[in-house]
Formats: sequence, C-alpha cells, structure tokens
Amino acid sequence: MKRRIVAASLAVIMAASLYACNNNPENKGTQTDAPATATDAVRATVTDAPKTAVVTTTAEPTTVQPATTETTVAETVATTAKQILTTVKKVTTTKKTETTKNPVPKTTKKAATTERKLYEYRTEEETYDIKLKYGVVIRRVALVYYEKLPNGSESRAKEEVLTEYYDRNFYSASYDDLLPAAKDNRETYRKKINEVLRIINGYRADGGLKPLKLNEDLTVIANVRAEEIAWSGDHDHTRPNFQSCFSLMREHGFDSGLAGENIGWGFESATSVCEAWKASETHYENIMNPKFTETGIGIAADPKPSGKLCWAQYFYE
Repeated sequence: MKRRIVAASLAVIMAASLYACNNNPENKGTQTDAPATATDAVRATVTDAPKTAVVTTTAEPTTVQPATTETTVAETVATTAKQILTTVKKVTTTKKTETTKNPVPKTTKKAATTERKLYEYRTEEETYDIKLKYGVVIRRVALVYYEKLPNGSESRAKEEVLTEYYDRNFYSASYDDLLPAAKDNRETYRKKINEVLRIINGYRADGGLKPLKLNEDLTVIANVRAEEIAWSGDHDHTRPNFQSCFSLMREHGFDSGLAGENIGWGFESATSVCEAWKASETHYENIMNPKFTETGIGIAADPKPSGKLCWAQYFYE
C-alpha cells in the first residue's frame, strides 16, 4: 500500500511541475526545455530528499510539500525494511548458534567404547565324560575356548562339540534302580498307554476276541522293562543281565501262567508302533492270542537328544 502512495505522490509532483513550467511567463519561450527541467526536479526530490525545498524553484510550494512528505514515507519504508531484514538475520544467526551451543563431546563416545576390553581366546581340544545314570556316560571330544581375565587367570568361556557318543558298556541297573523312573513314565505317557490299549483291543475286536484289561502292576513292570531297553540299548528279549524278559514278571508276582512280550523302539506314536506289531507275524500272534486276558504297557525315552521312544508290552492270561 505504501508503494502505491509514493507512486501517486510522484505523479502529482510531476503534473504540478509541468503545469507550473507551462504557465510561468518566464518560460513560455522555452517550453521544450521545461519537461527536462521538471523531470530533473522530480528526480532531485526522490534522490536528494533534504534539498527538496530549494531545488524545485519553478513549482508552487503547495505542490512541493507532498513530495517532501512522500519522500519521508519512502525513507521510512526503506528504513523499516532494513530493520526487518536485520532482525531476521539476527534471529537466523541466533538459531544457528543454539543448535551448536552444546555439541556432544567426541571424547565421551570414545570412552564408552574403550570400557569393554576384549581378551583373546585360547583354544584347546579336550576329551571328557559326562555321567548320566545307570552307568551310562557321554564321551565327548570338544574344542574348548578359554578367556583370559584382567587378573591374569583363565575362564572356560565356551566349547564346540566335535564328536560324542553314548557309552552303555557299563550299564547296570536293578529293578529298584529303574522303578522310580518307571513310575514317572507311567504317568508321563499315560495317554499313549491308553491309546495302545485302544488300538490293540480294536484289532482283537475285529478278530472276534475279548478286549484285554490293563493291569496296573503289570504296567509298572512293563515301564521298568521299557526304561531298561532305552538306557541299555539292548533291543531284544534278553535283558542286559542275560536273563529272560519274563524274569521281571516272575520276580514280582506273575510266577505262573502263559505270558508274552512285544517290544519296539524308534516309534513316536502309539499308532505307528501298533501298526508295526500288526505287520509282524510273531507280534501279531501275541496280540490276537485268545488266552491272554490282561496286559501291561510301558514307554521310555532314549537318553540321546533325539529322544526316540522305546515301547514294551506284556501279555498275561
């Protein structure tokens, strides 16, 4: 808006100067020079504001006065603009100063990284035994990493297993040794035990035979047998002590009558082991023997990490 006011004032001044020059009796013979003189007067008014009153000698006082006022407005606008620019510059400079006022010292980061000092590892190949139970041990060969501590001593940091195997050559366990684990397994695998009973009785029903009853005492004995098979690794009907598998039954109340045994290992489900027994002629004969009326079922996990299950089933008339 101020720019518009200044421009209008300049137009008034120019028109007034032209009118005064054209009507001045002293300039009638020199009209061609009047516009140049008037133009010079206006330029002098804009560029040399303090001299306005004395330069425009050919114009009337009332016409010159507005030029002086507008000159003051123009200067005020220019001065104000200069102050605003200066203020903006100062504000900008202040913001830049604030952003760099408190820089994070580089020494702090360096100190943090040097607090954790890494020590070199010393490696050594070692062979050692891990004792399990019933005389079974793990014989392991490993690459062991020793860490040097600040006080000069060493600490076993980690190891990489190179080879290992389960040594069962010194397996030895009595019935009483195996009994606690057998009782635990009976409860742990109760669902699988009941599933085996259901499938076996399904086979018998298909053959028109009566179902077998689950004898809990015989089931404990079967779980002792399964634990024995799992830990000794002897997957046959001769026990690790070279006695018959039926010696367990005779020692614990089943001293007369017809008996049978089915065993299996490496089967993860009741269905898979029962199907394997059904596919074997001799195992299936035990299942379908009409003289058998009771059964005991045992399950135990092999101590190896694979944890394959070992199964034992006793039949009794």
